[in-house]
Amino acid sequence: MGGTMRTVDDILRTIFARLPRGFAVPKVTGGFGLVMRAFATVLKDAEDAAAEMMDEIDPRTTVKQLADFERVLGPDPAGRDRRVATIGDRQRLAHQRWTAKGGQSIPYYIGIAAKLGVTITIDEFWPTRAGMMVAGTPLIAEGEQFTWRVNMPALPVIPFRAGQSQAGESLAAFSVNGDLEKYFHLIKPAHSNLIFNYPGA
Repeated sequence: MGGTMRTVDDILRTIFARLPRGFAVPKVTGGFGLVMRAFATVLKDAEDAAAEMMDEIDPRTTVKQLADFERVLGPDPAGRDRRVATIGDRQRLAHQRWTAKGGQSIPYYIGIAAKLGVTITIDEFWPTRAGMMVAGTPLIAEGEQFTWRVNMPALPVIPFRAGQSQAGESLAAFSVNGDLEKYFHLIKPAHSNLIFNYPGA
């Protein structure tokens, strides 16, 4: 919420500045001033409420209207709305869905992840062509042009530690971003193959 908010005294001065000039004009400190202060207080409340609404019209900043955004959007096709817990996560998800326009370009998918607070890169694979290769170029088979790889942020791996971990725990544990994976699989081009890469996994 930007700008400087007016105080009750600011509004009261504005009211008195618009009254006719002359000796008969009531004083700000008199009984008429007390009545006008009551009106100024109501105007102050209205201005504050209007300023708050500036934050409520954007899914990224809304709190009071967040449930209304979610109601209008309806259930998320990928079920992500059932797993978000914090207000911030709900705001990011609502904003991503509210502004989604559709697309099949790399910048489009990177933008989706960015709106959800995840930084990714995407790799494409093009079949190797004779006469165009140089030393060190990996061999890529025909058909791999339909495969694309999403490089996710590195995962913090929690290793099994003697004396700290308990019997039955995994030798190493990490948590993938299953919500983003499921959504990408939902909106990817139907003919393409999608894989996810987690450095450190």
